[in-house]
Amino acid sequence: MRLFGRETECAALDSLLGEARSGRSASLVLRGEAGVGKTALLRYAGSRATECLWISGVEPETDFPYGGLHRLLIPLLGDRDRLPATQLAALEVACGIADGPPPDLYLVSLAALTLLAGTPAADRPAGPRLCVADDAQWLDRESLRALAFVARRLHAEGVVLLFGLRSEGDELGLLAGIEAREIGGLPHDAAVALLTDVVNTTVDRVTAERVVHSTGGNPLALTDLGHELTAGQLGGSVALPEPAPIGSRLEAHYAARIAAYPPATRTWLLLAAADAGGSTDRLVAAARLLEVTPADAGPAEADRLITGSPAVTFRHPLVRSAIYGGAPPAERRAAHRALATAITAEADADRRAWHLAAAAAEPDEATAAELERRAGRAAARGGHTARATFVTRAAELTPEPGLRAVRQVRAAEASLAAGAYGRALLLLDDVDESALPGPVRGSALMTRSLAEVNTGTPAGQRLGAARCLAAARAFGDDHDRARRAVVQAIELARSAEHLATVSEPEIAGEAARLVRGTTGLDGLILDGYAAFTFEGYAGGLPAVRRAVAAITDPAVSDEALLARLVVGVNFCTLLWDDAAKEGLLRRAETAARRSGALHALDLVHYLGAMTWSLLGGLNEADRHDAAGQRLRTALGMTADQAQVWRHPELATWRAGPGIRESVGAALGVFETLGLGGLHGWTRLSLAVLDNAEGQYASARDTLSGLIELGRPHRYAEALPELVEAALRSGDRRTAKLAAADLTLVAEACGTPRALGTLERSRALLAPAGEAEPHHRRAIELLSGGIGPGDLARAHLVYGEWLRRQRRRRDAREQLTVALDMFAGVRAEAFAERTRKELRALGGAALSPVRERNETALTPQEAAVARLARDGGTNAEIAAHLFLSANTVDYHLRKVYRKLGVKSRRQLKETLHD
Repeated sequence: MRLFGRETECAALDSLLGEARSGRSASLVLRGEAGVGKTALLRYAGSRATECLWISGVEPETDFPYGGLHRLLIPLLGDRDRLPATQLAALEVACGIADGPPPDLYLVSLAALTLLAGTPAADRPAGPRLCVADDAQWLDRESLRALAFVARRLHAEGVVLLFGLRSEGDELGLLAGIEAREIGGLPHDAAVALLTDVVNTTVDRVTAERVVHSTGGNPLALTDLGHELTAGQLGGSVALPEPAPIGSRLEAHYAARIAAYPPATRTWLLLAAADAGGSTDRLVAAARLLEVTPADAGPAEADRLITGSPAVTFRHPLVRSAIYGGAPPAERRAAHRALATAITAEADADRRAWHLAAAAAEPDEATAAELERRAGRAAARGGHTARATFVTRAAELTPEPGLRAVRQVRAAEASLAAGAYGRALLLLDDVDESALPGPVRGSALMTRSLAEVNTGTPAGQRLGAARCLAAARAFGDDHDRARRAVVQAIELARSAEHLATVSEPEIAGEAARLVRGTTGLDGLILDGYAAFTFEGYAGGLPAVRRAVAAITDPAVSDEALLARLVVGVNFCTLLWDDAAKEGLLRRAETAARRSGALHALDLVHYLGAMTWSLLGGLNEADRHDAAGQRLRTALGMTADQAQVWRHPELATWRAGPGIRESVGAALGVFETLGLGGLHGWTRLSLAVLDNAEGQYASARDTLSGLIELGRPHRYAEALPELVEAALRSGDRRTAKLAAADLTLVAEACGTPRALGTLERSRALLAPAGEAEPHHRRAIELLSGGIGPGDLARAHLVYGEWLRRQRRRRDAREQLTVALDMFAGVRAEAFAERTRKELRALGGAALSPVRERNETALTPQEAAVARLARDGGTNAEIAAHLFLSANTVDYHLRKVYRKLGVKSRRQLKETLHD
């Protein structure tokens, strides 16, 4: 295959395919304007691959969920029985092979990854497998998201995934994280050579350069002009047409040619354009209704604009859009009406409804109702984007204003489910919410709240809880929906905290009203929230415990558990119940992996990293943080978006260079975005760092702004920090008040960490002759907890006290234990404080941070190694980590080499937590 001037691009594609022959996978987006040669490059790659699976996006099919993915996977569906059961069920529903509940997008994506990457080598041709998605801007969004996920997870399968994408449009955002290469016009000499090659006459050099300049080296424009220009124009004796057909003008150029065809030819072309991707029989049947036949395609075939009637293939997508866009509206409607009439199969009823909608010249309730019914079928296949599009069109065709507004709200709900948050807000902006019936107004308020939160608008965070509260009231007697709305208000209020526009007592009052007469999960959550808000630690904890018990009940479904995870974690925090929180997160991680709920899994990792950071379990926090970062990359989150998901509390324990500046910047971001909860916990983290570095007055001032002394509430976990900071900065009064609050909290909670930190605080406040029993009791209690941070600090403060009592040997013993614990998790700030104490005793101090061995595993390798050590097969590990089995094998071989082992048995003997 000869490609003028594309040597560099071809070499890059050859390199990708060459690496694939060695087992390495790759993904690449070829991006450029229409006609620039993306498809030619993709065909070149196809000619060099051993096996090629190819799909092209078709504009009329963008609203049919998973249609593109289904077409790509058809050759592989015979192997689908190899898929894990959850992936198989999701894929079969998405592809219309089986009925079932709407499939999760990422379960479908994982199934596609397994099929594309997991075909046994013995059953595949030798060499790389190439997968091409051309005209990706016209793939349905579900297929594009699924293929983007696959592209980000490919690694060691010998698979190359290429996308062809127009420069305009926002589809590149869906492909975030995948390498993109901009394809521009041909270099000057190559463009001249191409023009000379496609004509049958001599081309004047000056004329050639003018043509190249006016087309920008666009190969399609050069080729078409070369065929259309006369010998006189090419020779320079006749002026060239202006402007040259390129970009948007290229479509107009095709439209002008099509306008000159006979009416029957234009009608045939319009039918083919309106039903691109449809069946031949349907096209012929619709043509018969409009009294045209495949023979009428002759002029367009002679001009090479189409090939293969009646199975029409357009020379370029611009030809199709020129045909359709250039037709008068009445003719377009007639074509769609004929196509709708030609569709008789029930399986194509949604396509028939779409053609009927396109044929409507004015509002039509019958067509609108049919569209809304068919939207449900799209949703059943997981096509929230298609459902939103169908219901939006149904709203446009609805004559009655009230019903039209209701359908717009339903379309906004579907857009929210599809992740099209901006579209949901635009739909709601056209609705007068005050005029909606109560329950519909409640849906609109909930949808607006969640859409604004997900777009990251500060107003969304600040107003979200208030909107959910208003929604709960709008739902009226529908108490189930009202309770769900208030639970959502609790979550959003917890996120916004002091930046929220509604107070906790307001939410608690509504919660208490809705609790009456209910014992369900949401009722117990609302009861716990209301009781704690109004009665605090003194009387509210029993209701909070009942709610936690209900959330963690083994009988609760995975879906319900994940939906109430944030509330559950927050309630466990109020109870200082670390064991319950750790168990809840572990079960939620298993549930999210089992169900393929990757956004929920991302939340689990985020909450896990925060939880373990606050407990000082920094190695486990690292695991969650690394897993969350990998998952966000796979989901296509941009680097800027990921910044909001970083963990300042983890960074402050580590206290690396520039930490105060970076955490200070995070505080500004959190406040700007309305994330008051993250703002508060970050300030607490800075206070912990201040205590570690001996800046006690600063810690006291920070903590005094978080804690309302005399009324221990959300930040009760900061009370031990305030006791130490206030006492060591000379503010004994504040320290005693904080200790009194901590006594109330610890005795109400009764957990090892609560009681242990209370004893540590009492030891700090006690006279010298009474402190030691409190120190020993603190260590005893904290040894029974799961978080090493407070235990290490108990050893540290005990060692500091012993040094002041001149008990040098005992002090060294306690300080050495503390340093070893801090070093084990690389808690550098506290390690340095401990080392200073050891130096004050005389002699050398151990390094506070253990150096990593050069054979240390990467986070991904460590995750694979742990699962292999625990008996997981490659397929099980792949499903657990959302990789292919080939990639697991690749990582496992590297693990063996780094650790010097040869089997899973040796790995079990070598690798320890």
